[in-house]
Amino acid sequence: MGFLRRLIRRLLPAAWVREYRTRADRKACEAVFAYDAKRFYDNSMESACEDDRRLLTRISKRAHVLEKGLAMPEMRPGFGQANLMALIDDIEKGLGSAEKDSCLLREAVAAVAEYRTAHERARHALEQALAAKIEGLLARYSAAPSEQPEMTRQQYFAHVGAPFDVFSASRHSFRQFEGAVEVEQIRRAVALANQAPSACNRQPWKVHLVTDRENVQRCLALQNGNRGFGHRVDKLLVLTVDQRTVWLPERRDLYTNGGIYLMNLCYALHFYQVAHCILNWSAPYQPANPREPFPDDLKLRGLLGISEPEVVIAMVACGGVPEVFRLTQSPRLPVDQTLVVHT
Repeated sequence: MGFLRRLIRRLLPAAWVREYRTRADRKACEAVFAYDAKRFYDNSMESACEDDRRLLTRISKRAHVLEKGLAMPEMRPGFGQANLMALIDDIEKGLGSAEKDSCLLREAVAAVAEYRTAHERARHALEQALAAKIEGLLARYSAAPSEQPEMTRQQYFAHVGAPFDVFSASRHSFRQFEGAVEVEQIRRAVALANQAPSACNRQPWKVHLVTDRENVQRCLALQNGNRGFGHRVDKLLVLTVDQRTVWLPERRDLYTNGGIYLMNLCYALHFYQVAHCILNWSAPYQPANPREPFPDDLKLRGLLGISEPEVVIAMVACGGVPEVFRLTQSPRLPVDQTLVVHT
C-alpha cells in the first residue's frame, strides 16, 4: 500500500493528489458523523424508546425546574403548572418501574410536596385540577416536603480554603445574584483555571468576558435557562473551544477538554468568591431557515466577535452575593449508582 501511494504521488500532479485527499477527508467526516448521528438518535432522549433511565432523566429535569422556582428570592405563586402536571405524570409512571427507589424519584416527590407547602404558606389557592393531582400523588407516595436550603454569604464562602473534599462540596450553582464582582476576581479565576489539563497540552479554550450590563442581557436573551434570575447577572463568561486543535478521531476531545476546563473554572471562581451558575448553550435548530439553521448561535457570535473556528460550549453567569439567600436542593446520586467496578 505504501509503494502504491508513493507511485501515485510521482505520477499524478500535486493538485490532483490534494483534491483526492480533500474528497477522501470529506467522505471520512461524513461517515464518522453519520455514525455519531445514528447512535445519538437511537440512544438519546430523541429516541422513541422508553426505559427507566430516560424516564428518570425527564423527572430530574422537571423537578429541577420546580426547585429553581421554589428557590427564587420572590417565588411567583402558581408558577410552572404545566411542568408540574407533566412531572407528576412521569412520577406516576416511575412508581411502577424497576428504578422506583431512585433518589431522583424520591426527591422529585419531595419537591412536589414542597410546592404544595410553599403555596399553603403563601395562602395561594392552586387550581382545582392541579391540587387534586398533587394530593393524589402524595396520598400514594408519602414524602416529607424538601426544602431549598437557606444560607448566609459567610456560610457560602466559609470553606474556600478548606481541604478539597470540603471545598468541592461547598460549591453550589448560584442564582440569587446581588451586586457586582470585580474583573480582577475573574482574571485571577481564569489564570487559576488555566492549570486544567488538556490533550497534548493544546489548551483549546478561550473565555469571553462580557462586562457591559446591556450586552450581558443581549447574550442572555439568546439562552434558554436564565428566566427568573438573568436580570440579576452582573458579568457573563462565554466559554469556547477551538476546532483547529483537533483531528477527526479527536472530535469529542473538544468537549472533553472544554468540560474539564469549565469545572476547573467553576472551582476557581468559587475560590475567589465569585458566585456563578453554568448555563447550557443549546442553541435551537431552525429548519425553516436552511441558510442560517442556528440563528441564536450566529447572533451570539456577532455580539462578541467570536471567530469561526471557536465552538461555544457554555455560559457562566457571575455576580455578587446577598447576605441571605436560597440554593436549589439538587440531590446527588450515591456512588453505587455511578461507580462500575470491573474485575
